[in-house]
Amino acid sequence: MSRLALRTAWSALVRSKSSGKEKPEIAHVTLETALDQPALFTIATAPAALDELSVRERRLLVGALNFHALMAPGQTLTIHGYDGDWTTLPRTTDDSTFTGMSRVFRKRIFSFDIESRVRPEERPAIVAEKPSLRLSSRETRHLHVSRDAVLDFDPPRDISPDPVRRVLRAIRAKAPLWYDEARDVELLRHRRALLTSAPRRRYEEEFHPGGGHSHADSEIIPAYTFHADAPRAVIVGLHWFELGGAERWAFETVRLAREAGLIPIVLTNRDSHQPWIGRPELDGALLIPFSEATALSQTPGVEELLRALMREFDVRGVVVHHNQWLYDRLHWIRKSRPNIPIVDSTHIVEYRGGGYPLSSAMVEEVITAHHVISPSLARWMTDVQRIDPKKIVMAPLGGLTVDVSTPVFRDRAPDESFVVAFVGRISRQKAPEVFVSMARRMRGLPNVEFIMHGDGELSSWLDDVIRSQGMEGRIRRRNSSVAVSMTLDEAHVLVVPSHNEGLTLTSLEAIAHGVPVVSTAVGGQGDLIPNRALVPRRAHAAARELTRVVSGLVGDEISRKKLWIDELSAERGLLAQRSASEWFQEEISGW
Repeated sequence: MSRLALRTAWSALVRSKSSGKEKPEIAHVTLETALDQPALFTIATAPAALDELSVRERRLLVGALNFHALMAPGQTLTIHGYDGDWTTLPRTTDDSTFTGMSRVFRKRIFSFDIESRVRPEERPAIVAEKPSLRLSSRETRHLHVSRDAVLDFDPPRDISPDPVRRVLRAIRAKAPLWYDEARDVELLRHRRALLTSAPRRRYEEEFHPGGGHSHADSEIIPAYTFHADAPRAVIVGLHWFELGGAERWAFETVRLAREAGLIPIVLTNRDSHQPWIGRPELDGALLIPFSEATALSQTPGVEELLRALMREFDVRGVVVHHNQWLYDRLHWIRKSRPNIPIVDSTHIVEYRGGGYPLSSAMVEEVITAHHVISPSLARWMTDVQRIDPKKIVMAPLGGLTVDVSTPVFRDRAPDESFVVAFVGRISRQKAPEVFVSMARRMRGLPNVEFIMHGDGELSSWLDDVIRSQGMEGRIRRRNSSVAVSMTLDEAHVLVVPSHNEGLTLTSLEAIAHGVPVVSTAVGGQGDLIPNRALVPRRAHAAARELTRVVSGLVGDEISRKKLWIDELSAERGLLAQRSASEWFQEEISGW
């Protein structure tokens, strides 16, 4: 549709509002592209090096260029691209990308010019914007997009040179369970915060200290209306583009938004090599992967990036998936767009301070719906956080990958090895070290094998733990390039040894595959797994009790099948409710 046609449609919409008639539907507009990706800029002359970029690399680069096009409306910018290695995470949006003041920007490999197609906002600047304006007025930008080769390495999450952190890393490698126990003791100081209602944030008080008395450097400027030819869009905030159950659900919402005729504008706020940014669910979305920190470029109360997005797009709603940057700006969005729906989706109450459900509770007055994935989390939001139950939507994630219509129990043949499986991200939350300790305690049992399926920032460390426990050759390792279904087809029991969880997708998937689950008693796992298959979460107790419960199933097919039948019944009851995908599809249809 031409811009003239869009303006005609917009004029008809305005006339219908004034006359009280039903408004016509505005057709969805497709963004222009650069490097085969949705773009808010044009490239003058692209260097040959850009032709060699993979889909992941293109999306990282175009996402960075979209950010800077939004931050410098109408400007022509010179882009310098730099090389790096596996330790240098992408630099796409942080303050150093405006100045080049970072050791990452040492080896320049290409330069080119872009012209921002974003239209400037005509209004006088305010005092608070000076740092941001100094950055965005620069004519050059400095970017680093890591190459796909970095995905062969563990993410560089813990490479700090701090001597204390080095000592802690060494202790953790040598005595992982004692390290976990020490962490649990330290977490006790957060217990009270998890059992009391969170204080609510008041936006005007935050920016106008002293009860609304405005200062020149704390002025709140809502976004102006969108342009007449603005395409319909939805802002979706993600944690990052990495493997995880929460991310799989977030990607599904992006896909459903696109199918509803909206342009998904997807913002992430955690540093990462973003290995999942090339997934097909994100096709057609405007992706802006942040690199931290963007503090100076984003003026609180003014919000340069969001202001530009809301001028260029008719934003019909906001969806938050574990994105603190967006949580911190929901009051501003509500002030700028009072009538749009704002929904969030949370999965897990973190023992250290509550995590994203607590962030949600603190700004619940501007959220129209809180989606949760388990009855346990729904109760926490209503009973502890005192959120109106009418705003809570409990919808499980089973519709993503699980079909329990015709499940069949995974029998064990008489001469078959008993396979105990771990499936999950290799991270502290998932406690892979507890699984290794359990496996070591069970190594005397005949004909028992172990599979650990997953990758993550602790993969190399886990190899060290396996080696130190004498379990090399006894534990098979698989990364995410292998389908989870392959491991579940081999497994006779899935073990979830996590320190903390929501309600795991892997548990739902295992039961649908005919495999019973034994788990630590964390998060919403008790909504699915009977007490006899739940064990304490403390590291040593978990390793000891997992050994007892799983060992008891090795030679007892009747008990193993009975456990699966009970879990299947609980899963069917859970999935009989409206799924998360069904709820969101209905929710977004009105946007």
